[in-house]
Amino acid sequence: MLSKIDLKAYRTMLRQARTSEEAVAVEQLRAIAQNIPPLYTMLSVATMSLGLTFLDIAPLHLTIGFPALFIVISVMRIGWWTHEKVERYSYESVRRGLFILEWAAYVLVALLAGWVALLMPYADSTHVAYLAFFCAFTGSSATICAMPKPRIVMGCLLLTFAAFCLLFLRQGTSFYVFMSIHLATTYFVFYMFSYIYKKRIDQSVMLHSELLSENERASGLAESNRYLALSDTLTGLPNRRRFFEQISVFFERAPHGQLPVVGLVDLDGFKPINDVYGHTAGDSVLIETAARLQALIADHNGGIARLGGDEFAYVLPWSTTPEQAGAFAKAILTIMDRPFILPCGNISRVSASIGYSSRDFDVDSAKDLLEQADFALFRAKETVDKSIVRFSAIHAASKRREVLVHQAFKNADLDEEIHLVFQPIVNSTDGTMHCCEALARWDSPEIGMVPPGEFVPIAEKAGMTQEMTMAVFRKVIEQLKAWPDSAHVSVNLSAQDVNSEQCTDAVAALLMVQPASLRKRISIEVTESSLLTDFEVVRANLFKFRELGVKIALDDFGTGYSSLRYLQEIEFDVVKIDRSFVTSIEENGKSFGLVRTIQQLCRSLSVTCIVEGVESREQLEYARSAGCVFVQGYYYSQPLMADKLLPYLLHEESFESYRQGLGLKPLGAVAS
Repeated sequence: MLSKIDLKAYRTMLRQARTSEEAVAVEQLRAIAQNIPPLYTMLSVATMSLGLTFLDIAPLHLTIGFPALFIVISVMRIGWWTHEKVERYSYESVRRGLFILEWAAYVLVALLAGWVALLMPYADSTHVAYLAFFCAFTGSSATICAMPKPRIVMGCLLLTFAAFCLLFLRQGTSFYVFMSIHLATTYFVFYMFSYIYKKRIDQSVMLHSELLSENERASGLAESNRYLALSDTLTGLPNRRRFFEQISVFFERAPHGQLPVVGLVDLDGFKPINDVYGHTAGDSVLIETAARLQALIADHNGGIARLGGDEFAYVLPWSTTPEQAGAFAKAILTIMDRPFILPCGNISRVSASIGYSSRDFDVDSAKDLLEQADFALFRAKETVDKSIVRFSAIHAASKRREVLVHQAFKNADLDEEIHLVFQPIVNSTDGTMHCCEALARWDSPEIGMVPPGEFVPIAEKAGMTQEMTMAVFRKVIEQLKAWPDSAHVSVNLSAQDVNSEQCTDAVAALLMVQPASLRKRISIEVTESSLLTDFEVVRANLFKFRELGVKIALDDFGTGYSSLRYLQEIEFDVVKIDRSFVTSIEENGKSFGLVRTIQQLCRSLSVTCIVEGVESREQLEYARSAGCVFVQGYYYSQPLMADKLLPYLLHEESFESYRQGLGLKPLGAVAS
């Protein structure tokens, strides 16, 4: 039986065969070589038995000498073939081995026949019968070991039959005549067995070759599948799964106390290219970005990958100094500043935000380094003036706080712990409250009051905004039932919520059981950025609320892309101008012009326009000059508790009118 090593060598030998004939020859030699030791054992026993039979009547050199010499030769041959590794032969060695075996078989048959002939003069009738048996059956049975090679079988059987006829037919008895006929038939059957065996070898080798081909094809497919499974099909870069493996290798092989650098790169401004020029243009930008990053990483012995969308990642070896890590991040910004030539011939630009890990903190795994880079990237994207952020002690403290808040939020009873405050939206002309915006506040019994800017992003990151949204809507409905029928409230839906069919269905189901008069007093606010993921899905989700009579407001208008398309296709009831325009309206004439243009656009579309973030008299003046009437901001009021807002709803109190702010009397007083 072949060992695993020998079997591997044998398969290699078959694989290296240039033709099927060569492969068959390999199999023939292997099969014959395995049969040689038992063959020589059988012949040694047979010659020794025959010699001892003639011990007292024939010379010693025939009875003892020849068998002894044959046994010695047999032992040597058995030793040789026991240790010989046919599987390691080249084809030339195989062919030479078969040639030697064939002629050795012929010589062996001839020697045995000659020995029988030398013993014949000393034999009586009984001994002659024994010699006939030895010649006929020992010689023929010896050919069994050569069954894989029909030519050897045929040659040995012809020699054996010829020797039998020459030695025993002259005995003049019918016994040996009929015996020769019997032998001729038997030998023919032996040869046919050998021929059929050879055919089976041919078929087996052919099947084996086909199996090898199939295995190689399967191995190729497996390797191809592995490549596809670990590669990004668009750029050819390693994908997220492969990158995890890469950074794990860098981490595990790093010397004690040293860490690799893991960085994340996010493209800024990529979404508009997809929206304006199509996905083909977007794909070309991703492919070119991958090529630039690959060229840059080539001299740093690191790795680059595309994690998905427009996010790329890189890893630098532990030998990278902090200065080199910073320089590499800056080099990425430099190469990304170069313009991209789109397939349509247009030129476009994108920028990048980069976050990378730090060596200042002990980590337990490569995953921790990736989390550091992810946290730093998040900070880079939310900070306007920083495109590169390295994970720092401040980030570490913030991350610990985030984990704490996340855990508390998971355990929170939101219906009990969340309460609402309401910021008035004021008609600046007369100071009356037009409506108010509901804002969630979370007072955790574990960690105390948590500001919205802290727990809302964590809820979004954890995929838990739906629970919070449902709690807010339940409280808004409860509050509207307690307030006068004139009260109107707007409620925010996060980007995650408005893109979720499950969440919008749950909110719609909650509103559906409310009276139509109450539903008409609710406005749902969505930001422009929330429309960017899948516009058709968002539009379908928003129409669920429109069919219920709920108003739809577009929040933070002017900060996203393709805003006019949104206004046309969704038909918003309210547009809220983002506070960023108001903040710069005093110093920037363009901001003033944009606010005035948006106000005029809303008026032409019969859409209510609200200006957010008005905090000073000067900003109010500019907003009024731009034609805006409805205002929201700290100039009029910070968010108030429901009981503080009630007098304004009952018109027992009002805010300062625009004329009052100018020191003028109300219009009614002038008329009187």
